[in-house]
Amino acid sequence: MRRKGEPYNRRRYLVDTNPLSKVIHDLESEKKSCNIHKIIKSYVIMLDTKSQVNRFLLLNNDYNICKCCMTEKHKNSNKI
Repeated sequence: MRRKGEPYNRRRYLVDTNPLSKVIHDLESEKKSCNIHKIIKSYVIMLDTKSQVNRFLLLNNDYNICKCCMTEKHKNSNKI
């Protein structure tokens, strides 16, 4: 569910920059187990497209894909 207010601004992908989590979520496929409501707003970076997510992951290789809301992407990232 895309959210209207700050810091979400109707963007699709949420990056949780909390050093203890470092996870990327897809708000269009959000599940309760993502616990988006618990993420502190100062730790939120929002992205619009998959290409922005891919670029972010290339530049920040210590981030993970959420297993709940980005299951397809998570499956593909484990294939090596």
